[in-house]
Amino acid sequence: MNQKGTKSAFPIFLVYLLFFMWGFIWNLFNVLATYFQENFDLSNTEVSLGTSLSFLAFFLMSYPSKIIISKLGTKMAISIGAFVTGLGLLIFVPASFIKSYSIFLIGLFVLFSGVTILQTVCNPYIGILGSPKNREARINFAQGVGAIGAALTAPLGGWFMLQLFENNVFGGIKLFYLIIAGVFVFLAVLVRYANMPDNPTETKSTDKDELDKKGAFRYPHFVFGFIIMFVYMGAEAILYQLMTPYFKEIGGVDNAQAVKLSAIIFYGLMAGRLLGAWTMTKIKPSNILGVFALIAALLVITSMIFGGQIGIYAITAIGFFISIMFASIFALATTNLGKYTNQASSFLIMGISGGFFIPLLFGVVADNFSLRVSLIIVVIPLLLTSFYGFYFKRLLKK
Repeated sequence: MNQKGTKSAFPIFLVYLLFFMWGFIWNLFNVLATYFQENFDLSNTEVSLGTSLSFLAFFLMSYPSKIIISKLGTKMAISIGAFVTGLGLLIFVPASFIKSYSIFLIGLFVLFSGVTILQTVCNPYIGILGSPKNREARINFAQGVGAIGAALTAPLGGWFMLQLFENNVFGGIKLFYLIIAGVFVFLAVLVRYANMPDNPTETKSTDKDELDKKGAFRYPHFVFGFIIMFVYMGAEAILYQLMTPYFKEIGGVDNAQAVKLSAIIFYGLMAGRLLGAWTMTKIKPSNILGVFALIAALLVITSMIFGGQIGIYAITAIGFFISIMFASIFALATTNLGKYTNQASSFLIMGISGGFFIPLLFGVVADNFSLRVSLIIVVIPLLLTSFYGFYFKRLLKK
C-alpha cells in the first residue's frame, strides 16, 4: 500500500465530505413528509412509503454495490455512488414541476441506491486511510461527520423550502434539490480524477476467491455482526419514526412540542459519535459498544416503566448512547477479513434493511397493545448488541 497516498489529507477530506453530504440528505424527505401529506392527501401508510423505500434500497442494492466495487474498484465505485445519488436528487426537480408523489418516491429510491453504494464502499475505505490502530475510531468519526450533516437537515432544508419559499414550496424544492444534486455530481467528478490511495481490501471479480461461497461467512464475528446489524437497525428505525407519537402518548404533549423533543436525539447522536471516536482511541471499541448498548436498553426500559416526563427524557437521552453503534458494529464485524472485507461490507449495508422489516413487527405489537408495550421490540436488539460487544473478543478468536 502506498503509505504516502494513504496519509494524503485530500482523499480523507473528500470521503469525510461525502459522509457529511449523505448525512445531510438522509432525513431530507422527512422534512417534507407533512407537507406532502397535506398537499397530496396521503394516508399514513402512503407517507411511510418514503421511509420504507429508503431501507428497501439498502436491501436490494447492497450486493450489486459489492459487484461494482469488485469490477471497477473503490475509486470508480465512490464516483458512481455520488453520481447516482445526484441523479436521484435531480428527479425531484421534474417531480416538483408535475407535482407527482409517485415520481418523488422514484427519486427517493434512486437517491438511496446511490447512498447504498457510498455506504458500502466508504465505510471500509475510511478504515484504511490511516493507522490500523485507530480504524474503529476513524469510522465512528466519519459517522459523526454524517451526524453533523443530519443535524443541519431540518433547520437548513426546512427553512429554505418551507419558510423562504413559503408561498411556493414546490419552487423551493426544485431549487434546493438542484443545488444539492449539483454538489453530488461535482464530488463524483472530483473523486474520479483525484489521486485516491489504493484499497488493499479490493478483490477483482475474476479471482477464484469470488467463487468461495462461504467467504466472510466463515468468520463467526462477522456472522454475528451481520445479525446484530439487522436487528439493531430495526430498533433504531423504530426510535426515529415513532418518537413523536410516543411522546404524545406517554407525556401528553402536543405535536409541536413532540417534534421539538424528538430533535434532541439527533444532537445526542452528533455529540456521541464525535466523542465516541476519541474515546475509542483510549478504550476497546467492543467494550464501549457493550456498555453503551446496555445503557440504551435500560433507558428504554425506564421509559416503558415510568412514562411521563421521565419517559420522554429517557428516550431523548438514548441518542447519545446509540450514536456509536452502527459504526462500531460495522468496524468490529469487518475486523481482519482481508480480501472478504468488501463482501462483508455489502452484507452489513444490506443489514440496514432491518429498518424496513423490524418496524413491521413493532407495528403489529403496537396495534394489539400500545406503543409503550411494543418498545420491547427495541429493548431486545439493544441487549443483543450489548452481548455482541462484550463477547466479541471470544468470537474473534474462533
